[in-house]
Amino acid sequence: MDKSLYNKVMNVIKSYHGLSKDCLTLCKTTFPSISPDALSSIISNEYQKRMKYNYIKTSDTINGYYNLYQDRLNHCDPPGIIVQLSRESGICPCLVAKLILQKFYGEDSSTPDSVGKLSSIVQTYMRDTNLIPDPRLAYETYLCTIYDDLYSPLVEIMKASLGQEYEIKLYRELLSLGLAFRDEEHLRTYGYDKTPDFKLEIPVAVNGFIINWVESKALFANEEVHEEYFRHQYGSYCNRFGPGLVIYWFGFVESVVQSSDHQGLLIKDHFPSDVVHILPPKSLRDN
Repeated sequence: MDKSLYNKVMNVIKSYHGLSKDCLTLCKTTFPSISPDALSSIISNEYQKRMKYNYIKTSDTINGYYNLYQDRLNHCDPPGIIVQLSRESGICPCLVAKLILQKFYGEDSSTPDSVGKLSSIVQTYMRDTNLIPDPRLAYETYLCTIYDDLYSPLVEIMKASLGQEYEIKLYRELLSLGLAFRDEEHLRTYGYDKTPDFKLEIPVAVNGFIINWVESKALFANEEVHEEYFRHQYGSYCNRFGPGLVIYWFGFVESVVQSSDHQGLLIKDHFPSDVVHILPPKSLRDN
């Protein structure tokens, strides 16, 4: 994606102050040429940064959300109170629900042990809202898990499944090209702590670039996302195995390719079909 188009998308996202789910609907209409997966990934990254700055868990904040929730209950507001509070405050629904649950069931949480126990209880309630004793709060929390496409336990499962889906897709493409490789589970049995998704047994070349390993990412990457992954993953892979290929399946800002030129990385949104097989020396092949 060229930088100017990416900036237009970011301007729309930054000027929107509702739920991320509603922001995605707006972006789909505004940018029909961009895939929904790419838009969802861009919005997810921006909203998570927004939450880091705006999500405050002080006692005043917790009491504020709890009191607003109780006031609207007393006024007989229809279901969806917490979702509406989230829409008004710009904080994701599940994060607001956690604060209200914490207040609702945490009056006696004054010691470190009780705080830890409360946190565990809240996490359990978020994963299974049927366990929440108060029926109305249980339904309100359930609605949050439906409307929140960033912090819901359902979304965590879906993200893990999506990542695995694209790893399987890459696995099948490597097989179809007749490439010999090892996956990260196999590499970890040899004591490697940081491993790419696939390490090629015999390197291949794409337009003269040597590929020793391949990493699959089911997301859209901007410069910040890419640099973060390079610091925590790609840099170690390059030092240990040499240059490699990173696939951002949902696309990337064109400037990511420019920044990767000096990093020993080839950046693509698919696995290249024009790979050149590098044969080992004849003496090894004869053996």
